[in-house]
Amino acid sequence: MELAISNSSLRVPKIIPRLSSKASSNKNRVIPIKPITKGINKISSNFPSKCSTNNNLILPVGLYRENKFSNSSLYGQDRRDTVRVCAQVQSGDSHSTLTKVLRFGSACCKLARVYVIIPIIVSTICLFARVFLENPTLFQVSLLFKAFPGLIAVVFANAYHNGINGIYDADIDRINKPYLPIPSGEISLKQAWFLMIFYVVAGLLILSSMNANLITTSIYSLGLLLATMYSVPPFRLKRYSLATSLVNSAMAGILHNVGILYATRASLGLPFQWSPPYIFITTFVTIFFLVVTNIKDLTDVDGDIKHNIRTFTAIYGPRKITLFCTGILLLNYIAPMVVAICKPQTFNPFVMVPAHTILSLWLLFEVKKLDKANYAKEKSANFFQLLWKLVGLEYLLFPFI
Repeated sequence: MELAISNSSLRVPKIIPRLSSKASSNKNRVIPIKPITKGINKISSNFPSKCSTNNNLILPVGLYRENKFSNSSLYGQDRRDTVRVCAQVQSGDSHSTLTKVLRFGSACCKLARVYVIIPIIVSTICLFARVFLENPTLFQVSLLFKAFPGLIAVVFANAYHNGINGIYDADIDRINKPYLPIPSGEISLKQAWFLMIFYVVAGLLILSSMNANLITTSIYSLGLLLATMYSVPPFRLKRYSLATSLVNSAMAGILHNVGILYATRASLGLPFQWSPPYIFITTFVTIFFLVVTNIKDLTDVDGDIKHNIRTFTAIYGPRKITLFCTGILLLNYIAPMVVAICKPQTFNPFVMVPAHTILSLWLLFEVKKLDKANYAKEKSANFFQLLWKLVGLEYLLFPFI
């Protein structure tokens, strides 16, 4: 039997060979059927590819007779289905792209540590506002728009500090904080380095566009240098407990406050000068960050020990360090209350006393919860973030003290 296939249809020719008597005796003999596939490739090549709009569509309408539906009706239905599928594919692609962009943005925020950036923004705004409260005649709404790029530059500097630390702590964070973007793979090292270069270059370009003077630019650059020395070998100051405490407290307390105060007054044409409120906030925050620097190591103790980073928490244990740091913070809260009571002409006791009483009681409550949780990693991380909230609240009080 011969099977022949053409482009238009399939047919079976009536070829019935006569069998001799000898052949009939071998009725169980198998006669092979050799298919001829000469036209099959042609047929398959005419079928449309994905989302094709080719009108020369060849459809299998049946083996033995014509289908009751016309070719045009079938083609119209197929075309509508094809367009619908293409629209779904394109919609899915755009949705996938948007999702990737949002995930990358979220990872960048995690690398910059949003819970750190927010208090930095609050502190910058409040320091800026205090200058205008002391010099109300100089205030103009246009100055707010001119100062906004400076706020962005401050955010970039702090994002660089946290990001460069995340790059060089990637191996440690795989033990301590595997959920961070670099250990979890949300951001590659190459992407992280690109972000760090962007933060540095963009921050310096912003200062240049604002015509920042040499002192302002030098203070900003010194902050970037200390952030680099804190994390990057061969300096890597974070390996040493005392150096870590001094560098972080100096950057967050002294350098930040002095830099914002100087830049704000210089932009208004005012000479740099200290006042009791600025001395208070700088002293308070510097001491506070001596504590924050050591409390942050509560969640890192396992990785620090493995990588031979001798923090105070790794040496003395989480409980002793927490109780010691809590005592320092309580003294830091009590001191301004006493000063406000003794010098009501300089500080507002009706703000200083109740506010610091509430904040100190909140601190004690959270320390008690942390102790009951036996300094579990999650609770320790929550306590560390609480300290950043307390710093932000202190700056919110600053314009009114």
